[in-house]
Amino acid sequence: HGSKGNNTTSRRTRRMTSSRNDQAIVQTPYGRGLVLRSRPDDIRETQLLEWGDDQPSSSPVSRRPNRAPSMLYSSTPFPSVPVRVGDDVTCRFGRGVVKNIDRVKGSKPSLKYTIELKSWRLNGRSSVLCYVNQCDVVRKHTLSEMDVFEKVELAQSQKAKATGYFSKSKDFDKALKTYATAVDAVRNIQHDAASTNEVRSDLVLVMITCSNNAGTCCIKLKKYEEAVKFAQNAEVLIDALYNKRGKKIHTILNKEGTIDAKLFGEWRAKSYMIIARCRICQGRDEEAVGSLKKAKLAVTKYMDGINNTKNGKTSALEKASLKSLTAQAKEIRRLLVECAEKKKANKKLERKRAKAMFAVKKTAGEDKENGRPPTLTSKSIDRKGDPQSKTIEAPLPPEAKGDVLARQRKCSLKPSRPEGPAKSVSFSEMDQVNVYSCPDESDDDQVEGRPWYSEHKEALVLLGIVAGFSASLLAMRRSFRQ
Repeated sequence: HGSKGNNTTSRRTRRMTSSRNDQAIVQTPYGRGLVLRSRPDDIRETQLLEWGDDQPSSSPVSRRPNRAPSMLYSSTPFPSVPVRVGDDVTCRFGRGVVKNIDRVKGSKPSLKYTIELKSWRLNGRSSVLCYVNQCDVVRKHTLSEMDVFEKVELAQSQKAKATGYFSKSKDFDKALKTYATAVDAVRNIQHDAASTNEVRSDLVLVMITCSNNAGTCCIKLKKYEEAVKFAQNAEVLIDALYNKRGKKIHTILNKEGTIDAKLFGEWRAKSYMIIARCRICQGRDEEAVGSLKKAKLAVTKYMDGINNTKNGKTSALEKASLKSLTAQAKEIRRLLVECAEKKKANKKLERKRAKAMFAVKKTAGEDKENGRPPTLTSKSIDRKGDPQSKTIEAPLPPEAKGDVLARQRKCSLKPSRPEGPAKSVSFSEMDQVNVYSCPDESDDDQVEGRPWYSEHKEALVLLGIVAGFSASLLAMRRSFRQ
């Protein structure tokens, strides 16, 4: 029914015809069967759905070796199976789904079926209902046979089932599979002229929510990489919708109760937080902090927008969204503190490891009093006065060998000064035989009184050779010119 003279707001009914043959489910003497096709000679090929292995061998049903019979060939028009709520049926008005069954009292009791027609579509979200006394049960469409409307409806029903698995039974594995089924049902939809803006908005909505929820299930199951992929999928969809703000789909979502604070605040922050939790569990705290900062920015933006509403009047939807955003902001702060504590603990552990690897025991004496760096020493050990004992030098760590070799060019080994004890590395408290030390780097120019060019003789010789060769080339060139 539409208003006269207003074609833009009127709801126009259009019937969707299909070339697919609806396969009826019939009641045969051998159980329920699916009529696959009818031959020109009126022979119907029926696939038996409830055939068991205990059937008599005299049955006229075709039988394969080592297999239960599955096909029945007969010209008898078997009746339809009893109709139940939720079955796909065909009636004189088209194909639909049974929503309700009522018993009609009277001299001849009968059944009245309420059918929501799927072969008819109305503009907007209205549907067509018909009431009939006769209908036939048919096979449900497979995913490849469904149109856009049926795929979106399938995804919505799968989402409702998965939410029950997640929140009520805590069966995260089954919830993940059901959410993934919903996403796969609408992933590769090809829109056509029959696709309305409403079904497009439903498609975006179910894709975002199912992707985020599937990511949450993956975290519960410790499937972190899969969770990141689901969250990134939702993030891409949200960004695409954000870039088309004010367009038809965005406008429809806002009118139907999905406000921007929920779309671009709650759901975007949820995607970032899923990624952050995965990175924390993987030990990649820097990436987690980056995602948490993005989530914090999204939450803060819409919280401030709601709090700064003119005249302080906020709708019920905004209040509900503000409550969710506040809870997310609290969780974001907690995760940031957790990352900061882990980073601090890691740094402290690294310092302990470095100290245990490179630290040298401190010595008291003139070196410390004069502010000079401790001298490197090597102490020989005499094993209880054994005349045949060998001298053992304290080995240096591999990382310090390069520095020691570099400094050996500038220093000479000499007996340590008698004014105070030298910095030493010792393996026991036995008697010290010989102690050698390296002087401070500040006295480099006074070591043995060597001139500055004594360390660069090779470079100077090479420079002289190059200069002589260049001079000879110039002389030869001038001689040729003359």
